[in-house]
Amino acid sequence: MLTGTDRKVVLADLAMVFIALFWGSGFGVSNMLLRQISPLWLISLRFIFSAILVVVVFWRRVLLLTRKDLVLASFGGLILAGAFIAHILGLNITTPGKQGFIQSTSVIMVPIFYAIIYRKSPGLLSFLGAILTTLGLLVMAFTPGMTFNLGDALSLVLALFVAFNVLSVGNFSRRMDPLGYAVVSFISSAVIITAFAIIFEPFPQLGGLGLSFWASLAYVIVMVTVVPFLIQPMAQRYSPDTHAAILQSTECLWGYAIAIAIGEEMLNWQVLLGGMIIFLGVMVTESEMFFKKRNNKDGKNISQ
Repeated sequence: MLTGTDRKVVLADLAMVFIALFWGSGFGVSNMLLRQISPLWLISLRFIFSAILVVVVFWRRVLLLTRKDLVLASFGGLILAGAFIAHILGLNITTPGKQGFIQSTSVIMVPIFYAIIYRKSPGLLSFLGAILTTLGLLVMAFTPGMTFNLGDALSLVLALFVAFNVLSVGNFSRRMDPLGYAVVSFISSAVIITAFAIIFEPFPQLGGLGLSFWASLAYVIVMVTVVPFLIQPMAQRYSPDTHAAILQSTECLWGYAIAIAIGEEMLNWQVLLGGMIIFLGVMVTESEMFFKKRNNKDGKNISQ
């Protein structure tokens, strides 16, 4: 029978799956938006409106934070902004498949960085789950004859930022109110991304954008940004960082599934095999809690 702590971990892990589903649903919509507006201004508008929304709803949560909390949350926003800037600029040069191929390496980076930072192993099953998930993502995204260009280098930077985002959210959300953390990180990200947009891109002609653009942007703001990034720090208070990295990485799998469902992608053996390996990696990771519990029981029985 699951304890109260075990239930919290299970619920947190389920929340991570929903986060990945929300993120995966945004691939097609974001690609459509990029045909109408420049990359940096797209993510700038995305985070400006997201920040406004969370401030209006959760501004009281910020009052619970100390000065140190504000600095840490702002740093978390810097990491998040770096991930999105590397993502959008890299995607303009490389292909979505290659970026997914390279970004997937963040899954194995998290347990490695975790071991370096905290000087302890996240567990054998966590490492095995991370390896299997990475393998599955690579199988899904691999294309023969791949070459390496600047966009791919930016995608590798993205993978680093994604790994650091998982670790920073896990650490910081356990130190402070997670919703207050999310609000400050949104504001920090919006400021940084907008500064880059102002410096590197001309201001967009917003008046010429139609209703379909604003409706699609609203979906990305609410369902792909605000909802998952509010859930993430609350869930990572209880979910181990390696669990979070593996479960969040299934956004690629969800993205493919949604694209297949709406007819934008075709199901093939490569996607099917990769998806099965990812699912196996997730199952191995989730089994860790069961084995720990059984080992604890065995230890008690031996001591008795």
